[in-house]
Amino acid sequence: MKKTWLKATLAVLMTTDTDVKRKQSFNAITQDATDEQLAAFGKVLEALTGNDFVSANITNAYQYTSTPAA
Repeated sequence: MKKTWLKATLAVLMTTDTDVKRKQSFNAITQDATDEQLAAFGKVLEALTGNDFVSANITNAYQYTSTPAA
């Protein structure tokens, strides 16, 4: 089997000043996003929205193809 990376999506959870939880998703995330990059992105979102960054969840999608028998 051959494993090929296709895409990654990011789901960010934030809370408002009234403790309402908000979830936002983003597409076209790099395959090798680091903890530091995600934390920095969370800080940017906090500055733009005024909400508190809680967590980030990355989901990677792969395609598996069979290799022809030799």
